[in-house]
Parts: sequence; C-alpha cells; structure tokens
Amino acid sequence: MPSVLIVGAGVAGLTIAHQLSSEGYEVTVVEKHTAAGGLGRTWHYGDFHFDVGPHRFHTENPRVAAFIKAVLQEDAVEIPRRSGARMFGRFHEWPLTPGILLSLPFSLMVRSTKDLVFKEHLPGESFEADVVNKYGRGLYDVFFAPYTLKFLGYPASELHRDWARAGVNRAVIDKRAQSDTLWSLLRNTLMPKPVDTMFLYPPHGVGRYSDRIVETLRSRGATVRLGTGVTGVEADGGRVTAVEVGAERIACDRIVWTAPMTELTAHLGLPAPDLEYLSTIFYNVEVASPDKFDYQWIYFGGDEIFSRVSLPGAFAKTTVPPGMSGLCVEVTCREGDDRWQHPDRLTPKVIEDLVRTGTLDSADLVRRVHIERVPFTYPIYKLNYLEQLTTTLRALGQWRNLLVAGRTGRFWYNNMDHSIGQGLTMADRILRGDALGDIDTADRDFWSDGAQSAIDNQQSTMPDASKAPGTAA
Repeated sequence: MPSVLIVGAGVAGLTIAHQLSSEGYEVTVVEKHTAAGGLGRTWHYGDFHFDVGPHRFHTENPRVAAFIKAVLQEDAVEIPRRSGARMFGRFHEWPLTPGILLSLPFSLMVRSTKDLVFKEHLPGESFEADVVNKYGRGLYDVFFAPYTLKFLGYPASELHRDWARAGVNRAVIDKRAQSDTLWSLLRNTLMPKPVDTMFLYPPHGVGRYSDRIVETLRSRGATVRLGTGVTGVEADGGRVTAVEVGAERIACDRIVWTAPMTELTAHLGLPAPDLEYLSTIFYNVEVASPDKFDYQWIYFGGDEIFSRVSLPGAFAKTTVPPGMSGLCVEVTCREGDDRWQHPDRLTPKVIEDLVRTGTLDSADLVRRVHIERVPFTYPIYKLNYLEQLTTTLRALGQWRNLLVAGRTGRFWYNNMDHSIGQGLTMADRILRGDALGDIDTADRDFWSDGAQSAIDNQQSTMPDASKAPGTAA
C-alpha cells in the first residue's frame, strides 16, 4: 500500500490527504497546533466562534466548488458579501460608492484630479510603481503608502508589484467592480455596479471544513496527529527518509510539506533564503451588545494600531450568543518581536482605537479579550522574492519524494479556494504516479480564481527564471 506523510493540517494538506486516502493510500498527517485548519481554523470560546481573520468559501472553479459542498454538506450555508473600509475619518462601503467623494480632503481631490490628467510613470517592479502608475501619487501618499508600512513594516518601494496583484486587485471579489486604474476607480465610484456575489460559510466558522476532513480521514484509518510538530528531517540519496516528531522518528516513502518553506530549508541544511513571513496577533473581543455594523470585515487606513477588523456575527449570527457580538482585531508583527512577546500590553491601545474610530461604542462593552498569536500569516513579497523563491524551489527539487504545497509551504499568498484547488491538482498528479519532485502546479497565477482548473493536464517542470511562481507564464 503506498504511503504519504503530510506535514501541516492546513487546507491544502488536508485536501491532499482526503484525496489520497480515498484511493487507499496510507496517510499520516502531522500538525504542530492542537487544532486542524491552519490559517483556515476557528477558535471556539463557549458560544463565541472566531476565525483566523475573515474567511469564507468562494470560487469560480466548478470542481473546487463541488468539493467544498461535498465536504461541508448541510454546513454549506450561502451568505452575501459586505465589507467596508475606514478612510478619511469615515466608514465606507467596499467596493467604493460615491459617498467617499464627500469625505475626501480638498487637497487630495485636487491632487487626484491632477493625477488623472498628468499621469506619472515610475519604472521598475516595485509595489510603489504599480500603485502610482495605476492610481496616482495622491492616493498612494495618502492611503497606500502609510497602510502598507503599518501592515507589513516595509515601505512600498521595497516590495514587489506582485503584492498589488495578490493583495489589492484581489480584494474586489466581483470582477465587475474591479478598479485597477484611477479612471476605473472613479467610474465604479460614481456609477457602481451591483455586487451580489454569494459565499459559503458554516454556521460556526470556516474551521468546520477542516474538522470534517479530519473526521473522514480518521474514519478511513488515516493517522492525524495534532499538537506534534516536526523537529528534524532526514534525507539520503536524493530522498527524504524520515522526519522527527518530538522523540519519535517517522520513516517517509513520500512527504508533502505544507509548513513554512523556511523551516524545511533549515531542516535540510540548505542556505537560508531571504524570504520573510508576517505574523499576526488576533485580539478576539467579546462585546456585550449586538453588532454595530453589518460589514463582515473592515480595512483601516488611518493611524490605528490595527489594519483590519472582522465581525463574526456579520458572517453568521450563530457565531455569537444572542444580544452579543464579536470583533476580531488584527495587529501585525514579526514572530519574536516585542509585540509578539508581550501582546497583552497592546490590549488597552486596541480597545482605545476601537472606541476612537467608532467601531466600538464604549470600552465598558468589552466583556473579554482573547489573545491569539499566529505566525506565518502572510508571505512578504520583497523586491527579491522571485529570485529567492525560484532558487529555493530548484534546491528542494533535488529530493525526488518531496512536494511543497499550500500558502506557507510554497510562499504563496492565496485564498482557501486556491489551496483547495492546488491540493486537488497535486493529489491527481500523485495518484497518476508522478514523482513528487516533478509536480509543479503553475501557481504563479495564484491570484486568478480559475488558475487551477486550467492546469490539470499541464506538463510538469521545475520553474526557471522566466516562469517563477508569482509571474505570468
């Protein structure tokens, strides 16, 4: 019986495990956290249920959609989408509506008008150049530059333009409202088209997807070990032979790695790549009053300590007790820095900024704050990331029974549906007998919902400099 060891019980790893176990593979999943789901898990505090930031299921890939519904079954509940942004001292609908024009500072209106007529063009591949060339220097200086520095800790001039493609362009799910130039932004603001995209969301959080797969895996005889991280990796003769999990050694026939890529390179003795991940501290606030907004999440572009707040009750009323609400507040950091080491010190500032921005009516409404630290939440696309990623993937290709997958495993800023699509495609390739070291799902087009459906029969090669993950083929 063929066997596979999967490191990481996130969405990608569990999808691969599900498909392989259904065909008789002997599957072992090892996960360092005590709950499955990775970045798609849910924290449960009594009757409160908080996801790791805002998540919901949406895809234009029919196979992925069918798979999600098959896993969730009766928990596949349809919900509409509604999100917001706080800019220039007010809350606004996202995508933007004409109301934002009333709150624009007069100086910004003048600068933006000038940007429409006299377009600046910056050379290079930086995020700064991408934004300035699309939206103008005015919006860049007022919103994009400070928000990026607050969120990532890097100036936009030091980030690759793929950060815009993965993070900014994809923020508008409905492509009819896409605003990829200043003209289209103005057009969509003045003449907004209806955005009626529907999503799937389980009654008690997106973690239900992973929980259901774990239940299925165990019913098939697969092993799922939670709360046990990998402490070492052994390799010999072009193959990974075993991993160490605590004091135990687990022999490997095939290994799928969905934990951070940088941890894998360290275990295998490869040079440390210059690839960084952002970490996030989540302040899950229990509020003794109903939801103030029906936004499912809100971006904050001011001087608040947080960059985004999501409201579980706006996704599903069943995630909070009657008459109560929740606020999931995201504060970014680096694992090991002062914020990470002492997150409780920031709690008063978080509550103060929630009240100051009008997100929370009074600090007296806070019943409890649960602090959760999550490492490796976002890959950081610095200017050199393509070169570093390509070099690292080539180096990892020498181990023929090793496959890296998922958001952290492939340094891949994606959504859950992209990880599911990638997992289905990778499982197909494994089941047809491809060597794991040969599997490349062409996820350089990861910002496209339809990317996975177009590559199921694509020939597999390790990426070269002209076809590195993150660039158009």
